[in-house]
Amino acid sequence: MQTFNYYIFLFFVKTFSLLPFKLVYMFSDFMCFLVRNVVRYRRDVVRANLSSSFPEKSEKELEAIEKDFYHLFCDVLLEGIKSYRMSYEDITSRVEFEGIDLMESYFKSGKNVIVAAAHSGNWEWMAAVYWQIKIENLVGCEFNRPSKNPRIDEVLLGIRRRLGMITVNKNEPIRPLLKLKRDNKIFGVGLLADQTPSVKNINFWIPFLNRETAFLTGPERIAKMFHAAMAFCDVERLGRGRYKYRIVKIADDVAELPENEATRRYAQLLEESIKRDPASWLWSHRRWKHTKESVAAELAKQTV
Repeated sequence: MQTFNYYIFLFFVKTFSLLPFKLVYMFSDFMCFLVRNVVRYRRDVVRANLSSSFPEKSEKELEAIEKDFYHLFCDVLLEGIKSYRMSYEDITSRVEFEGIDLMESYFKSGKNVIVAAAHSGNWEWMAAVYWQIKIENLVGCEFNRPSKNPRIDEVLLGIRRRLGMITVNKNEPIRPLLKLKRDNKIFGVGLLADQTPSVKNINFWIPFLNRETAFLTGPERIAKMFHAAMAFCDVERLGRGRYKYRIVKIADDVAELPENEATRRYAQLLEESIKRDPASWLWSHRRWKHTKESVAAELAKQTV
């Protein structure tokens, strides 16, 4: 079954990626109607997340954000598939960057950078930031979570490698980075740091969008290990299929900060970004499936 699914997926990707963007977005509009109104993909999750995060908004305002979210959600999925054949010029004509000079100054001084991003806007095209920085020994890295179908996973990783990124298994991140360091490479690591930690990895909570929220501290720990700088990549929608990526400093050397301070700053910047454009974030993710009470109960069971 996995082989069959792989060939169907590969056929779709190769065929769909040939379409011009005008047709891609026409298909996205139709797909949005199906996903939201027919399949009703995680609609209850989206509504619950939005109503809890913005209790001050009316039902009409929340519904408008929800509709906008599903449109962007479908756009981003199809833009990712379109990336299978997109050239350097195709992507750079659709993105803008602000704050590249900050990253460039770090790299020129020999400092590695951890870029903590989020599932906002089109996070795939963010990798184009490394095309703007002309440093010979610079390597762009991206952490990924292996999928259940290795062959489909290889297609998706191939798209990201076309963007010039080295992909690193998120379950084994340190060894590849140590090898880059031994090879005298300077690296920038892109991490989507807004995912929900597993129960065993929860050790930091912070008020976030009106709820106590667990945050991953892995990006901070990696940055401390390598005395790396850390930055947040804010995404702004400029129009359909057009984005601005803004690099914002979190710390020049995370190792010099108190524990969890870099993660706290990241959470604050992310919250400000979401409040500015709520529909751009991935509301279909079950971000608050863990509470302090449920985590304590789960850990108590494990110690019995």
